[in-house]
Amino acid sequence: MPPAAPAQAIDTRTRSRILAAATNRFAAFGYRRTGMAEIARQAGVAAGTLYRYFDSKEEIFRAVIRDLHDGWLARAHDALRPPGTAVERLGRLAQASVEFYRNNSLINSVFRRDDEIIFAPLIEELHEQLLRDNVGLMSKVIRDGIREGNLRAVDPERAAFILFMAGDVLSNQTHYPYGEVLPLYADIVMTGLLPRGDAGGPKEGSHGHARRPPRR
Repeated sequence: MPPAAPAQAIDTRTRSRILAAATNRFAAFGYRRTGMAEIARQAGVAAGTLYRYFDSKEEIFRAVIRDLHDGWLARAHDALRPPGTAVERLGRLAQASVEFYRNNSLINSVFRRDDEIIFAPLIEELHEQLLRDNVGLMSKVIRDGIREGNLRAVDPERAAFILFMAGDVLSNQTHYPYGEVLPLYADIVMTGLLPRGDAGGPKEGSHGHARRPPRR
């Protein structure tokens, strides 16, 4: 007979099955309309088994969001790892976000602050965490671009915050598919981050102000 799988491996598989079932239930029915019994049924385990791994539905929900967010951070780092200019790397990050959130509606509900889907008391806490981590990723790329001379000298954290929040709003509007308008959005905002001469705008004077045309 083949050796039995270690208890730890079985526990890991069971926990993963529970989280996968919970992710599907939360995404389809929301936090309020999902119960522990439904999660157990979809995971194929006894209701009492859930409490061996999680103390409450809130703890399961936190674990689901944490796993999704960890998955996004791993995907984001993969997108940023290959060499390229800051603009190219930010473009890859934006495209990766489109693909990731298209397939993970639950975490997108956190960005939308959708209290029909998300456990309401956790909305601001979860949104703040996602905002902080994503702005941190983008600000590092912007800082690299400034150091390399590919981007003009702006406050990296504030620039990243503006880029992220604008993209967040754009991704949740319903007039145009996000994937279709993303290239235009990227072109508009990235042009604003390029050095003035590269952006086709007015040259900056020694104090950072646009030079005025000579009087006739």
